Amino acid sequence: MALKSDLKFYIALIFAVVIWASSIVVTKLTIQGIGPITLCFSRALVAFLFLYPFAYKHGFQFKMLLSKRAMIYGIFGYGGNLLLLTLGLIYCSANISAIIHGLFPVFMIILGYYMVSEKITKIKIFGILFSVIGVMIATIGGFSNNSGTLIGIILVVLSVLTWSFYSVYVKKTASAMNSFVLTETCLGASLIFIFPLFIGEVVFKGISLPSSETLLSILYLGAMSGGAAIILWNYGVRKVNSAVSGIYFNLMPVFGLIFAAFIGEKINYIQIFGCGLVFLGVLIGTSSETSNRQNKILINEK
Repeated sequence: MALKSDLKFYIALIFAVVIWASSIVVTKLTIQGIGPITLCFSRALVAFLFLYPFAYKHGFQFKMLLSKRAMIYGIFGYGGNLLLLTLGLIYCSANISAIIHGLFPVFMIILGYYMVSEKITKIKIFGILFSVIGVMIATIGGFSNNSGTLIGIILVVLSVLTWSFYSVYVKKTASAMNSFVLTETCLGASLIFIFPLFIGEVVFKGISLPSSETLLSILYLGAMSGGAAIILWNYGVRKVNSAVSGIYFNLMPVFGLIFAAFIGEKINYIQIFGCGLVFLGVLIGTSSETSNRQNKILINEK
């Protein structure tokens, strides 16, 4: 029964990754009609307003945004991650960006070990190696399509690093915090962080009325990627080992390639093969965690 109850945490992580993979493609399309920082601020604002009634019901208060911990959530969590990713997408394709997110488990393992003293088993390392090798192969296939520049790749890598830090930091500092309250705190702090940059972009570049397609995209990015997906991720990452949640995040390249194909970006067989290795790595890493949990249950029963 315990294993069945844990399944919901893994499902939450998968759905979060699917939404984020789709949001990379939507963001790539949307930044053509709106300033990148304006898009980031609009997304965060929509997400904050969307979740506020639920967070307020569970005890959210605005004074929570003034804490040092909240600022770390905002800068290294949604705010910093969103800015770096959006700016990176200006210089590289959606499919390359999705593939780069396969570095997430590497950062998660390192940060999880140093920040929360999580053990690294040989099977987890084996699973991560499969995933990372798959990412490298898929990335090579992406370069053959001329899909990215160095500056874009660096920005996306940094965005992945900030989200890795946030995920482990949340596990360390907010394991008992309600998911709605945690997410709203992260979004509110992100708004405070992005707001001065938003004003600067408006002053120096101006702002124009976005098209109806852009507005719909912002609503989707805010409500789904900024709201629902973060809740799902916060819900799952607090109970799942950092290394394993990192491996699940490695499904991003797989879903990202699928969504990128829908908007006409070229996908080749090398990328598909690499994504197959990513899937294999996820299965290996997850099976090790499930096996450990099952063994603990049997020992407790004895």
